[in-house]
Amino acid sequence: MSLLLAGMAISAVGSIFSGVSSHISAQQAATDMRAEGEIVFRESMRTATIIEEEGRKFAAGQSLQYIGSGVQLTGSALITIAQTKKYAATEAQAVRDKGVAGKGLMDRTAARKENEGRASLISGIFGGVSGFASLMGTSKAKTGTSKVKTGIVAGKTD
Repeated sequence: MSLLLAGMAISAVGSIFSGVSSHISAQQAATDMRAEGEIVFRESMRTATIIEEEGRKFAAGQSLQYIGSGVQLTGSALITIAQTKKYAATEAQAVRDKGVAGKGLMDRTAARKENEGRASLISGIFGGVSGFASLMGTSKAKTGTSKVKTGIVAGKTD
């Protein structure tokens, strides 16, 4: 009988520790996901800045080539330079948008992971409490320490 009670106690404690461990693991995973999202975001912002800078340099080079060739910066030459700048700005914005979306995805995934960890923690605690309650009920039933009064003895009631 004592082995059964010991087994139930170990199971209850194990359930609690399992819930705590799952919660801690989920929190660490969520922290890592958020950090990765931040890296993706910063990298996309850096890349977008480089794209814009390269676009400005290329447009400036176009301007110098037109001027060096004796072409005035009007009409189609000016339109070509403006299109170059617009293309660079559009590409840079697309890279920024991708970084924002990537960070958002990682943040949402981290939040779900945290929720899973909390659910595991709560489940582990309730499992442990349930195990301890079963243990106490079994222990009281075997030792006869129940507070329920029953029966009539020699005409007297309890």
